[in-house]
Amino acid sequence: MIEIHTRNWRTFCHRLNESEHGATVDIHWIDRATKTEKEIARAAEFEEITFQKRDGCSDLIKIRTSGETSTHHEIVEPIHILLRATEDGAAFNGMAVEAEEGITLITFTPVIRKSIIQSFAA
Repeated sequence: MIEIHTRNWRTFCHRLNESEHGATVDIHWIDRATKTEKEIARAAEFEEITFQKRDGCSDLIKIRTSGETSTHHEIVEPIHILLRATEDGAAFNGMAVEAEEGITLITFTPVIRKSIIQSFAA
């Protein structure tokens, strides 16, 4: 796994929107306290991910999907964005966003190409 540096989150989200718009995504959320997993979206069409810097420590990442069921998932107080490598490090098929209350797991099909994230890794 590689980590996207916090100072690059806004630009990373913008690049992800450009390269992955229309990709198929599965989104799961795992509660940090109970370890309970909840399916947010399955085989949904990726629309966008946005990062909003707010005062204090309540930053926000929003993920929006469309398709048979549209989804709006919010991640409050994100701590880390991590990418899971595939194809011997040439691409990334999974993204984990760790936050205060839990972890959001996003699987992309097709994969995120390394060229999209090369300059963002911490």
